[in-house]
Amino acid sequence: MAMESACKLSVSRDKYEGRVRMEGGYIDFAGTTKFRFRLAEIRNPRQEGTSICFDFHGNAVEIGLSERASGRWIEYILNPQSLADKLGVRDGQSVRILNLEDPELMSSLSAKSARMVNGTSQRCDLVMLGVERASELRQIGDLGETLAPGGSIWVVLTKALRTVTKANVITIAREAGLAHVKVVDYSETRAAYRIVRREDERLLKREGAAPRLRGADDTPAARKAARAKVAAR
Repeated sequence: MAMESACKLSVSRDKYEGRVRMEGGYIDFAGTTKFRFRLAEIRNPRQEGTSICFDFHGNAVEIGLSERASGRWIEYILNPQSLADKLGVRDGQSVRILNLEDPELMSSLSAKSARMVNGTSQRCDLVMLGVERASELRQIGDLGETLAPGGSIWVVLTKALRTVTKANVITIAREAGLAHVKVVDYSETRAAYRIVRREDERLLKREGAAPRLRGADDTPAARKAARAKVAAR
């Protein structure tokens, strides 16, 4: 979960005013200049009054926040989310992983007692799909048919990749009768885009997306026709 606030920032003797945002494994500051602090690289994090203080690459850093915000921020820093937490994985859920090798992901899923699902037809709660080429997005529609109620597909893209973009993911999802509802900072080099079934109104509302009533263009037959159209390109 992202947290954002106005703040006063001190880096050694330099002082700035602007906004600070913490999400995933980073704290980003935007003002007259920009800073990014990677949580894994900060040292001696602590709360002093309403400020969050830590050492970063030999520099003393102080982020002045409100009293209410500072408590939540230091809790997040001292107890950072695992990758599985960022992806919303709950204990005991079933997960299918395709074209994605990541020891950190496997370790965090193991901590959640996640059950790995093989093949492409068995229902599961979560699909992790690594994508390097636009053509690999065509399987999203079929994968959507295997999701359990409330399930999600996470499409993982390399941030610097220019052959596949967020727009490609959204377009394919819509043509398959699915909805893109969220993006998270998967790692320093990769982003993950969350896709769900449109008829799961409860999940869409929770993610802040507007639900849509199921209509003639959102039936299994319509989704199958949309996938055929994509595959024919």
